[in-house]
Amino acid sequence: MRRLATSFLLTALCAFGLACSNQNNVSYKDGVEKALQQADLKDVTVAEDTDKNTITLGGTLHSNEAKSKAGDVAKSVASPRIIANEISVQPVGAESEAKDAASALDDGIEKNYKAALITSRLAKQHISYNAKNGVLTLTGTVQTAGEREEARTLAAGIPHVQQVLNQIAIKR
Repeated sequence: MRRLATSFLLTALCAFGLACSNQNNVSYKDGVEKALQQADLKDVTVAEDTDKNTITLGGTLHSNEAKSKAGDVAKSVASPRIIANEISVQPVGAESEAKDAASALDDGIEKNYKAALITSRLAKQHISYNAKNGVLTLTGTVQTAGEREEARTLAAGIPHVQQVLNQIAIKR
């Protein structure tokens, strides 16, 4: 009887452990897509990276209000995830000009961030960066948590950066 109870207890603990560990890998992508469709934001694409705890919104909308609404909808459905709102805003009739302007702004963001890294002496760290529609994504590695935070703070201070997605790892 004691063996049976012990076996049952171990089985229950293992099942509980698996259930708890799977909570971190819950997918929110389908829920976000459905919520965006219900909000009449069908042109928004959704990508999910459970390892980096992010949902990335992409595609094209015609106003900043619609872009903001898409971000709010995604946050309401996938609040444990970081929402990277990389949606391009292209007003009707000015799509080409808006696309060119966004590209030039992203290039400027990257150049300004590179200059900020050089002046802060973080350029010698292994920091990579990419700007897309005002979202500046930081990747790579640094030596300390302080350097990671400094890289994020520098990025947030760059003109036209709407969001910083800090995925920099700390070397151990």
